Amino acid sequence: MGTGNDDFSNQMEALVFKIRTGCTQLVKLLGYGLLCGTLVGAVASIFARGIDAGTAFRESHPWVIFLMPIGAAVIVFFYQKFDRSEGTDTVLLAVTRSESVPGTMAPLIFCSTITSHFLGASVGREGAALQIGGCIGDMMGKRLHFHESARRIMIMAGMSAAFSALFGTPLAATVIAMEISHVGLLQYDALVPCVIAALPAYYISGMLGVEKHPWGLSSVTPFTLPLSISTFVLAFLCALVSVLFVVALGRIPALARKIPAQPIVRAVIVAFVLLVLTLLSGGQFYNGAGGHVITECLQGESVPVYAFLVKILFTAVSIAAGFKGGEIVPSLFIGATFGSVVGPLLGLPSGLAAAIGMGCLFCCVTNCPLGTLLICFEMFGFEGWPYYLLAIAIAYTVSGNYGLYHHQKIRYGKFRPGREDANAHH
Repeated sequence: MGTGNDDFSNQMEALVFKIRTGCTQLVKLLGYGLLCGTLVGAVASIFARGIDAGTAFRESHPWVIFLMPIGAAVIVFFYQKFDRSEGTDTVLLAVTRSESVPGTMAPLIFCSTITSHFLGASVGREGAALQIGGCIGDMMGKRLHFHESARRIMIMAGMSAAFSALFGTPLAATVIAMEISHVGLLQYDALVPCVIAALPAYYISGMLGVEKHPWGLSSVTPFTLPLSISTFVLAFLCALVSVLFVVALGRIPALARKIPAQPIVRAVIVAFVLLVLTLLSGGQFYNGAGGHVITECLQGESVPVYAFLVKILFTAVSIAAGFKGGEIVPSLFIGATFGSVVGPLLGLPSGLAAAIGMGCLFCCVTNCPLGTLLICFEMFGFEGWPYYLLAIAIAYTVSGNYGLYHHQKIRYGKFRPGREDANAHH
């Protein structure tokens, strides 16, 4: 009898220990996630307001674009002096290989992205947000003396918070932070911190006056068999456009690096090329992130047939010149303009086709299909779910292993079953 009672007592003690340990761990995850979301959300909100202010000033003072060469030289100078990392790829390496994120990354990308938008470079801001959030999360992990696995989780929580604050899509931000580093795998151990970080960041950005993207669809045409075929074709074509975009982002900066000059002088030369392209375009339609153009496409307004090609060129040249900010919003611009032009030829409403194009391009360049689906739901509503689901699946598969981030690990391939373990390429 005594032995049976002792076994029962030991089991109860073990159960109590597990419950206590689990509760302690949950409280820690909640606390650290909340702290990270609050801090990153505040920083990302200030960052967003800075970009909006810089963009507004440029739009009211068009002469600012003539400062492009000077701005590019300054950005390249500071990056050469203080940070030679690989941007978002460095953050992904910190998650996949436990490497450290340079402490200079956050302030540099913060200032250089605002400067880039102020001068009219064709860049986004969500890529910069991932760097800011990842850097702050890494620094918090170090300050709190976390071990490597916990520090990686804090990096993902920071990425989730920054993306949520800037994009206004906390659902997608939670999943993308867990999905983007290992394609084909979701790191569920980071779920609670990412959720708890994304939610306060989203609400803090709203309280601080960050304007969320006013993108939406007033109505969605019912899903039919002919329209499903049109969606399939559009998604296939969008995947090819995404490959062209990713290749251009790799080849044009590589071509610029062959210019026989010092990096700062090279930046001035390429920025001057961007300035000439801007003047030849007759305005600033392709400068900046282009959020207003995306809104016009979703509302069914017409855009030039070649707009997506010109935006690819502008973005690749901007990156080659050393401007910072990321390529995600430009990819949405490309998807929206391409979809709004090609969609009606396939029988799709222009606005709906623009939304499908945005989802396809975002999915292809980031290799985050689940996060992209959630973005479509949060931005455009749930009514068009059959279109988004089909288009994202097709575009994700057709685009292959191409992607913006070279250190993104493709754990499972898209064309054959089984584990692949390759890097995304461009």
